[in-house]
Amino acid sequence: MKKKNCIVVGVSSLPGGGKDYIAEILVNKYGFYKVSPGDTVREIIKKFGSEMTFEMEQQIQAQLRKKYGDDYIMELCYKKILESKQERIVIPGIRRPGDVAFYKNKFGDSFLNIFVYAPRHIRYERVRERGREDEHGVLSYTEFCRRDKQQRDTYNLDKTRKVSDIFLRNSENESKKLKLKLDVILERLGL
Repeated sequence: MKKKNCIVVGVSSLPGGGKDYIAEILVNKYGFYKVSPGDTVREIIKKFGSEMTFEMEQQIQAQLRKKYGDDYIMELCYKKILESKQERIVIPGIRRPGDVAFYKNKFGDSFLNIFVYAPRHIRYERVRERGREDEHGVLSYTEFCRRDKQQRDTYNLDKTRKVSDIFLRNSENESKKLKLKLDVILERLGL
């Protein structure tokens, strides 16, 4: 079942790259509806009353994929998209190349994926500052780098970057440039 007459924008990056920042712009400025795979996993973890940690989130995702298939979390998000009846959707947290393929299959040309790049040291500072519950263990730069490599390898993020439609830089003091680039992208989509 495909949702017709909608625009779906996926956003990929390593932690702290700016996925949620871009989603926030799309929600606040352009009226997009946000459906987050990460939030979906965190909802599942909370249902079981488990402690919210980076490791727990990774473990639950792996278990769900093993038990229900690689696309299980994307299927849950797709169901939310259909139930929303919204015509503009943003999905921050497209990780795997298979996630991009999943939404390309569901939405065809109505889906585009943006890969956001930010240097590691900037992403580290962002992650430390946001203090999200599942990242409270990120204290040292060494630990952050270890997790960075784990995410890059686990999700094959280098290939996700290659299969994405758009590549954006989100570095220090570039938020105005980033917003202008988003304006151009959305103008091309007719928004």
